[in-house]
Amino acid sequence: MKGTLTVSNGPGLFSSRTTTNTPFDRLVRLSHDRPTDTLTASACAGGESRGELTVHVELRSNEMVVATPTLRLFEGSTCRSNDLDGTDEGIQQGFRPNKSLTNWRLSVDSDEVGSDDSTRVTFSLKHSTGPGIGIGRPAEPSNVIVTRDAADPTTVKVEWTDTAADETAYHIFNSSLQQTKGVKANSESFVWTGLPLGRQCFQVRAVNDVGPSDFTPVNRGECV
Repeated sequence: MKGTLTVSNGPGLFSSRTTTNTPFDRLVRLSHDRPTDTLTASACAGGESRGELTVHVELRSNEMVVATPTLRLFEGSTCRSNDLDGTDEGIQQGFRPNKSLTNWRLSVDSDEVGSDDSTRVTFSLKHSTGPGIGIGRPAEPSNVIVTRDAADPTTVKVEWTDTAADETAYHIFNSSLQQTKGVKANSESFVWTGLPLGRQCFQVRAVNDVGPSDFTPVNRGECV
């Protein structure tokens, strides 16, 4: 998401009008395991007026991304004020891979009597595809849990939830050793033996003839 957010703070008794134009460039990565996110941009003018753009994005099963934008104007004694002066909710729109929504415009004028504050935004969205995000690739697995064998600490069991319906195999990646093992479709576990002692972290992805899904992220539950 790229654009410019303009905020105007109206003149006061001892001050003149203040206007800021703030460019922004935001990026999120969506996958079928994490299909939603929110892009945010904000700017302040005169130490009192704040414009805030939020765009909720959702990746659908057909690879279309649906975007829902909202522009809000806040005004108070500081730019941290959550005193809402007005809202412009854009029309929800969808766009397919490698397509863009350009020159999206939203504007808000303060609805308070005597206030001359306002905010405006012009922005564009681009739906770029990449490895693991594309038509025909399988959904990313979820709920990865790693358990070390108490009787044999060189053996680790990796478990996950099979969320794909069209995978041909699963890859299990040991990011500590930079090694990959494979198992057949519809599998939900793998036992890795002969590992060295020490911390080990694992990631899982689904694979089919079109390509791989994203690897699952490494959080606390994926390491032992």
